[in-house]
Amino acid sequence: MNKNILLLALTCFFAGMATEFVFGTFSRLSTFDSQSSLSNKVNINMKPHSSVATCDCDSRVISPSLNTSLVEELIPEKLRSVYAPENLQFNVTRSMIRQSRPIIGNTERLHAYIQKLRDERCTSVLFLGGSVTSGHNAKGPKNAFPRHFIDWLNYRYPCRQKDGTAGMHEMKRTHAQNSQTHFIHWSMVSEIDRIDLVFIEFNVNDHFLSDIPHALEDKGPIIQNSEYIDMWYSEIIIRRLLLLRKPDPLAIVTFNADYVGRSWATFPPYYTPEKARKSTLFRSSEEPVKLWMSSLYEIPVFSASIWMLPLASKLGMEMQFPKYFGSTNPYSTQDWHADVCCHPHPEGHKLLSLVLAYCIVEEEKELIRFQAIPNSDKASIEQDFTMKGLLRDPVYLSPAEEEMYVQMESKTVIDIDFTDPDGENRWDKNILSMNEWKFYADNADNDKFGLISSENEGGPHVSISVEGGKLGLIEISFVMSYENFGLALAWLDDESTNTKQSLCKTVVNKEGADAKNRGNKPERLIAYWDEDASVPTVQLLKKRLSEGERKILHICLTPRNDYTKGDQNKFKLLGIRVY
Repeated sequence: MNKNILLLALTCFFAGMATEFVFGTFSRLSTFDSQSSLSNKVNINMKPHSSVATCDCDSRVISPSLNTSLVEELIPEKLRSVYAPENLQFNVTRSMIRQSRPIIGNTERLHAYIQKLRDERCTSVLFLGGSVTSGHNAKGPKNAFPRHFIDWLNYRYPCRQKDGTAGMHEMKRTHAQNSQTHFIHWSMVSEIDRIDLVFIEFNVNDHFLSDIPHALEDKGPIIQNSEYIDMWYSEIIIRRLLLLRKPDPLAIVTFNADYVGRSWATFPPYYTPEKARKSTLFRSSEEPVKLWMSSLYEIPVFSASIWMLPLASKLGMEMQFPKYFGSTNPYSTQDWHADVCCHPHPEGHKLLSLVLAYCIVEEEKELIRFQAIPNSDKASIEQDFTMKGLLRDPVYLSPAEEEMYVQMESKTVIDIDFTDPDGENRWDKNILSMNEWKFYADNADNDKFGLISSENEGGPHVSISVEGGKLGLIEISFVMSYENFGLALAWLDDESTNTKQSLCKTVVNKEGADAKNRGNKPERLIAYWDEDASVPTVQLLKKRLSEGERKILHICLTPRNDYTKGDQNKFKLLGIRVY
């Protein structure tokens, strides 16, 4: 027994020496300030050149930091300065980043994509996401994780075109913001010539979905949170992607890049304690239910938030929002986010890209291992049958919804997309008259386009030619916001001119805005709400068209009312769809 103990002690000693030799030279380690305690606003101080991490409680190492060996393994030499420790949001370790694969899923599609990389084939990567994907509050797309990932891809896996000349991996992005608007404007995906890999990142924006106007059956009462609504649209997106060929089956990855951090704030200016209790993690972050959906469809999941959130919250509220409590914590929610919602700093986007790089490299190792095994031990039921067009039964969709929105999604009669920067020449022929509406991007990054009107006195009007489809539905998508957005009216008739000018110049009060539309009165499109966020929404008109019936759709902005916050009165149309 004593001999065994001695051998164990020697083994641990030499293992510790080896670990320090490999990692200690390059480490940047975090320490607890020895003068602090959890009850006295603990400070986690960064000591860039420390070779030992200590805790004043028990002298145990808290967390090793990002080290050069990790960067050397993942990052090509020309990009290593981008991912240097001082250029990342916080220290990241192997033990952190190895948690980035909560769901392995079926990797046949992903392995096929990685094999293309290994064969030096140029690929096209599509990013479906919202404001995090577009780099909101990180100074735009040039600093967002998709750009960093594509740069990494081109350095790590140089490619050649079919003629043998040097080529580049390409990045594709859409201009919708959540699963609902991608469902609506699906042509922005289906019309892309080639897609090899797609990342789905709707973790935050889908939280704001409030209804399923496209449902073809009674879903029963919608509960307060948005999980069911989110999953209904998400399942359609996943099923469409699984059936899409561009020209090969797409490799699909769910990427959980971020979380809504303000849910845990029990003090102004974020939330009151009552609102904070009603807006818990599972109501303000869609990751738990998206993990469930990804597991059912065997979609691989790459996640940054699944390990970032515990780091931010494990020391309590004060350490999540240290600026308000006089403490420091590099992993805190408040330091991670550039604003009160959910948008990382530019340094944070590099970390998100590092997560993607790590997961791709780790899966490449598995591909190599599988290829080295002469006879695979995989059971036949483990095959990815979706690559042959066979999908599991839907979970949230009725048979009619599956037929309409998945199997027949391309049969839309009219799809006018005002969010497409290059789409004006495709929908201009449908516009019959337009008074005080303009097509432009109204955000700082100049990439969120729409048909926009702004007039406090009301009156701006646009008329659009439409033709009824199989279901006779007319769908209007627009922006809903907490400030400077007002109320518009919509109606159908046979005239291209404004036949309801007096109503367009009449203030609509709160009671009128909330009342149900009756008879032939114009329907109200309400673009203001109390939530401090600007999100896309959709409304189906109660008036339906017969298949092939032609009508003129009118939309006008009414005057600013007392319930509109801010000095402006604005309305932003995102699209019209008739089917």
